[in-house]
Amino acid sequence: MKVTERQDGDFAILDMEGRFDFGARRDFKEAVDRVQNAGSRYIVLNMQDIAFVDSSALGLLVVAHQNLKLKEGRIGLVNPQPYVRQILDLANVPRMIPVFNTVDEAKAGMTDQAALTS
Repeated sequence: MKVTERQDGDFAILDMEGRFDFGARRDFKEAVDRVQNAGSRYIVLNMQDIAFVDSSALGLLVVAHQNLKLKEGRIGLVNPQPYVRQILDLANVPRMIPVFNTVDEAKAGMTDQAALTS
């Protein structure tokens, strides 16, 4: 999996491409750690170009969510492909991690959520 990082204000946007599976765990974890250590409270995972997720990827999403929550941060998912969205829904991931259609929707929704929970 390829992960490209970009910063947009308080938001770190990780554009992900390829297969999000056990083999991608190191790339994903390193990217999330890098943007967290750089001070990003909000991480948007752009999943538009992710064609496949497995159970280890779902676990990584949950761990990233929990770690950010402990640091009063938020994580959001953007534009998963229909197959990926189906897997996320079956695993109830959207009950923990919000899923948005666009990066702009994620930025608005995640800051609104933060205001509601603060």
